[in-house]
Amino acid sequence: MTKRIYLASASPRRKELVLQMGLECTVVPVDVEEHLDQGIPAHILACELSELKMKACLETSSRYPDDAVFLTADTLISLDDEKIGKPDSRDEAFRILEKLQGRSHQVITGFSLAGGGIEGIITESEVTDVTFCPMNSFEIEEYLGTEEWKGVAGAYRIQEQGGKYISSLNGTFYNVMGLPINRIYGILSRLIFS
Repeated sequence: MTKRIYLASASPRRKELVLQMGLECTVVPVDVEEHLDQGIPAHILACELSELKMKACLETSSRYPDDAVFLTADTLISLDDEKIGKPDSRDEAFRILEKLQGRSHQVITGFSLAGGGIEGIITESEVTDVTFCPMNSFEIEEYLGTEEWKGVAGAYRIQEQGGKYISSLNGTFYNVMGLPINRIYGILSRLIFS
């Protein structure tokens, strides 16, 4: 079997992480409306959003090889039980970073795997604790000028300039980037590639 993943994500970082696992990657388009229900625990919500993407992906699975393995994911931030997704504007990104600065939050990625002999849909989540350095308004504005805040949960990218504002991390770095690659590869190795 070819070690190829059909990734239902437009995130270049997720594609990079799939390639980092030594797998080939084909990006498949999927369009679902994400709603951050504040009444649902963050790890459950991340899994629900990932499964929603997977179900939309599987509706088009007839376009792909019979042994295609699909991967979807959703990452969100939890700060004192408030769920934070991708900011819609620079002003919203400023408000998010203002909340995060000097505090710890959780990065939760829900991911789903299906196809290629996997029975049903496997969905799991990974949590990483991240602590931000204190930032003043000038530093937040300077960071927003990089435009790294666009299209990412929590308005920062740890693997780029946002990393200089992280004082500590407890968990998986790659989870903060968007995919807990060790866990995903472990599941694939056990169920598909063995």
